[in-house]
Amino acid sequence: MRKIIGLVLSGFLLSGCYASSLTYVGTGAGIVQGKSIQSVATQGASLAIKKETGKGPLEHILSQNQIKTYNATKAKLNPCEQTPELCSKINLRVAVINNILKNKSKTVVHKNSN
Repeated sequence: MRKIIGLVLSGFLLSGCYASSLTYVGTGAGIVQGKSIQSVATQGASLAIKKETGKGPLEHILSQNQIKTYNATKAKLNPCEQTPELCSKINLRVAVINNILKNKSKTVVHKNSN
């Protein structure tokens, strides 16, 4: 019984350790900690700023030269920019799997309706 209680308590205490280092994935821990709400609020604020001023939040802070440097660095880190053939293969594979899943869901719905 002590082990179970210890595991549950350590799970609650350590849940923030991994969630803060991950990007937004919408896990249960992220929802409890407000990560989903924070992400939606951030995106909403960015869109409102862009719509009102015509410039994104980053464009208000950085100069044009800094934005060019930022975009160049981001492009270097983007795996699709480095190996476009890998990304096209992955995209093709995802499309094939999505088609398979759609066809299976259609057949399940069709069988259930009969």
